[in-house]
Order: sequence, then structure tokens, then C-alpha cells
Amino acid sequence: MRRTSRLVLLLGVFLAAVVFIVIVASGGLGNGPSSQATPPPTSADTVIATVDIPLGTLVTADMVQKQVLSLGARTPGVLSDPSQAIGQTARVHISAGAQVLASDFHLQTTTSIEVPQGKRAFAISVGELTGVGNLVNVGDSVDVLISLRGDAFPVVQVLADGTITVVSGLNPLSVKLPLLLEDVEILGTIDQAATTEAAQGGGAAPSTPPVLTGLSKLLILAVTPAQAEVLLFARTTGTLDVVLRSKLDAGVTVTTDGVILKTLIDKYGVLPPQLIQAVLPKP
Repeated sequence: MRRTSRLVLLLGVFLAAVVFIVIVASGGLGNGPSSQATPPPTSADTVIATVDIPLGTLVTADMVQKQVLSLGARTPGVLSDPSQAIGQTARVHISAGAQVLASDFHLQTTTSIEVPQGKRAFAISVGELTGVGNLVNVGDSVDVLISLRGDAFPVVQVLADGTITVVSGLNPLSVKLPLLLEDVEILGTIDQAATTEAAQGGGAAPSTPPVLTGLSKLLILAVTPAQAEVLLFARTTGTLDVVLRSKLDAGVTVTTDGVILKTLIDKYGVLPPQLIQAVLPKP
């Protein structure tokens, strides 16, 4: 009888110990904060645009602010601190009150464009040399230059009978006119389809350095109707180049004189070619 009582007592002690361990493991003892499980967060900091941020705008501190939104109201990829947006170039239009996403600042692959009111979309073809390598993209602003050869300006002779004769034999030296158009926004870009060989040497992701592939691309520019006429004529008569502008120069224009061979000689000290005459021996 005593032995049975001892077994029952030991079993009771064992069960009590097990219950105690379970209670401690589940946090059932104690009322302090350390003994209670921390509830998961239900909200987070979210970056919101305070004003409309047009395509190509350099984001400043007054354009964005931080708000606390519930997790269910936050868009995937939204930024959590304004510092992540300040200093970035908007590659899409961001409306006031919209959540600012990391993808708003990624280089874009053009699938559609939105032409600003009063502007027209005009395409020009550029290569790596004429188009600032592979660096120009949607939202950037560029200046457009034109290069013409001397034969684009034919010298003519008007004869006594009123007929006109083109003077031939002139050296068709390259002529570069002043900046053709300034502060032109890029609405889209279309890259030439890469061949297998080019794809093996290029095809870099936006986060990697640009790679020279030898391929051309189209720039879709936002221009006025008058500027479109200028570009059409220039595109058919010369070579167009673009130069990338700083976002801090938005709206700033300059006056240039253009360059011809004489300018290089007179202003920049380029030496003109000299005629070398060979002295033949006397017979």
C-alpha cells in the first residue's frame, strides 16, 4: 500500500513539473512586458509625393514627405524614407498624393509615351557616338546639334546670261552649326534589336555600367511643331548629335557662334595644313 502511494505521489510530482515547464515555455508566468509576445507591426513609414512630379524632374525635399500608412494600404516597392527619392530623376510622371515607388526612378523600356500638351513626338536615330553612349534615357533633356559638310553650302557663279553654275573642286570641309535646339525632353527610347553577337558582349542591366554594342537607338523627343520642321530638314541634310544636359540647367539657354575650320584656326589655334612642294631634280 505504501509503495502504491509513493508511485502516485511521484507521478503527481512529475505531472506538476511538466505543467510548470509548459506554462513557462508559453509565457504564462509573469505580467511584465518581457513575458508578452511583441505583436507584428500593422503600419510603416511611406513616402508620398506632395506635388505633381513630371517626367524628368529632379526630386527635391519639398516634393516628398513621409506618412505612416497601414501595411495593407502600402503599394509594393514603395519607398520608406524621403532621402531615397531626393536627388533622383523621375522616369515616370508621379501625381501629387501618390506613393513614390523605387521603380519610378528606374531606367524605362519604352512601351508607350505620353506627349505633353502643345508638343509633338519626333524620332531621331543616334548611335553611341552621337547619342552620349548608352546613357540617355526617358526623362533626360538634351541639346541637339547638326553637322554639315561643305558641299551642303554650294558655291555658285552667276553668268552674264543669268544662268547659274556650281563651282566644283572645293574642299568639302566639315561645317558645324550652333546648337540647333536646346532643352529637349526625351519621351522614350527604342533600342535596336541586339544580334546574338552583340547580346553576348552587351545587354547590360540598368544597374551595371553601359556596354558598347555598336547598335543604334531611336530617341523620341518632345518638340513644338516648328521644331519638328527644323529637325526634319536637319535630319535629311546632315548628321544630328545630342548632348546630355544637367537637370540643374532646366530652362537655361545659351548662345553659341558655331564652328567652321576658320574658327578652329583663328580662335583655338589649330594649325592649318601647309602645301609641301617637292623640288624635282633638273634633267
